[in-house]
Amino acid sequence: MSIPRPTATNVSELVNGSSGKKLNKTKMGSCTDRISALYSPKVGGLANGLSYKPWIEDGTQKIDELTKKPLTLQDKMERKWGLEPGFLTNRAWMNGDSLDEEKMTYYQKKYWSLNDGSTVFDTSNMDEELGYYMLLDSKLVANSEKEWRDHKWPDAKFYISLENEEDELKASKARSKAAAKALIVNPDFSLNMQQKFVHILGLAQTTVSLTPDAIFNVLDNYIDSTTFTPGSNIEKFNELAENLKTPHGRERIEARHLLKRALDSRIIFEKQGGYFWPRPEGQITLGENYSEAIEYLLDPKKEVMVEDMHAELKLKGF
Repeated sequence: MSIPRPTATNVSELVNGSSGKKLNKTKMGSCTDRISALYSPKVGGLANGLSYKPWIEDGTQKIDELTKKPLTLQDKMERKWGLEPGFLTNRAWMNGDSLDEEKMTYYQKKYWSLNDGSTVFDTSNMDEELGYYMLLDSKLVANSEKEWRDHKWPDAKFYISLENEEDELKASKARSKAAAKALIVNPDFSLNMQQKFVHILGLAQTTVSLTPDAIFNVLDNYIDSTTFTPGSNIEKFNELAENLKTPHGRERIEARHLLKRALDSRIIFEKQGGYFWPRPEGQITLGENYSEAIEYLLDPKKEVMVEDMHAELKLKGF
């Protein structure tokens, strides 16, 4: 289990002496964050990963030899660890229930500790094996670092670390940066388009003149300094680069660049997320947000207005 943030005690920075890799590991019991089974309307109780899942062996659900009732993973774990039937019930605590821990069920009072970095669960230990099953069904836990980074679990604060996933992610990140750098040295990526990228990405004002070398260096540094969190440099660059692949995408780049020029020259202004164009005949609202403003500039019915904006820019020397 991993918590996606650096540890305050720098445990996450410790490295293996031979490989140089960060260890990012700590044993259960020396942890700070706590997690427990949460109520799930879908299962009608606590999401413990056991009580509502069939016990499958050889492709079929196990049946109790005496009662002939189908068995669940709860039954399996209770038998494995020598527990009374029903001990691992996922019944949620309700108003009126006792707060006396001796009268509460296992999952009503149990929590698991997670440390910054990675927490190793030893499934030869009962509590840790039960915790692992619970984590698999928790909305607070993504099934992998990749799924966490891809926002497939919007409520996730933790993710399950998979073997070799770190190397795979590093390779993926390296390939992403390499592809971006390949674009900026591609002869088909014109100087004019490079300059538009610099402006749209907010790396320079359209009112500032940059040399070809400066434009290249700005883009190169932008890619080099990227993180890989949501909204990162590489994510913004690749999203913009994707528009180069289609005529409509290129039109969108032109619209975004026009909006940037109009903002820098103060022909239009942005206020509380909206974009407004003061005109002699009255103020025009381009959009209540950035996307709406771009759609306004792309609307064929607004072609005359777009031409007027270009003319106004020309009068201002832009």
